[in-house]
Amino acid sequence: MTEQRRWLVLGVVLMGTFMAILDVSIVNVAVPSIRADLHASFGGIEFIVSAYTLTYACLLVTGGRLGDNYGRKHLFILGLIVFASASGACGFAPTTEVLIGARAVQGIGSALMYPQVLAIIQIAFTGEDRAKALGIFGSVIGIAAIAGQLVGGTLLALDIWGLQWRPIFLVTNTPALYMT
Repeated sequence: MTEQRRWLVLGVVLMGTFMAILDVSIVNVAVPSIRADLHASFGGIEFIVSAYTLTYACLLVTGGRLGDNYGRKHLFILGLIVFASASGACGFAPTTEVLIGARAVQGIGSALMYPQVLAIIQIAFTGEDRAKALGIFGSVIGIAAIAGQLVGGTLLALDIWGLQWRPIFLVTNTPALYMT
C-alpha cells in the first residue's frame, strides 16, 4: 500500500470511528424531545439510550473475529452499511419500539465496523507512523464524544424542518453514505 493510500484509508476508517462514538453521546441531549414526541416511558428512554451500547459492547469481540475470518475491509464496509441503514431507520422511527430496535441494529453495525479500524491501523502502519495513526485514532475518539453533545444540541436548537430530534440520527447516516 502506498504512503498516500495508507493515510487515505486511515481517514476513511476514522470517519467510521467518529460516527460510532458520536452516536453513543448524541442521543443523550435529545432524550426530552424523543420522550415528548414518541410519548416514551422512562424505561423506553433507557432502552433507546442503552440498546446501541449494549449490542455494540456485546458483539465487539465477535465483530473483530469476523474481520479476521472474512476480511477487515469487507466487515468494515458491511458494518458501515448496517450502521447507516439503522441510523436512517432511527431517524424515521414512528414508535419507541421501532427506535429501540433500530438503535440495537446500529450497535450491531458499529460492532462489525469498529474493531476493523484498529486492525487496519496495525496492518497498514509501522513504527513512528503507527504511533501517529494511533494518536490520531485516540484524538478522534475524544473529539467524537464531545462532538456528540455539541452536534446534538445544535441540531435540536435548529429544529431543522420541524423534525425535532430526528436529525441527530440522520447526521450520522450522511457520512456513511459517502464512504460506501
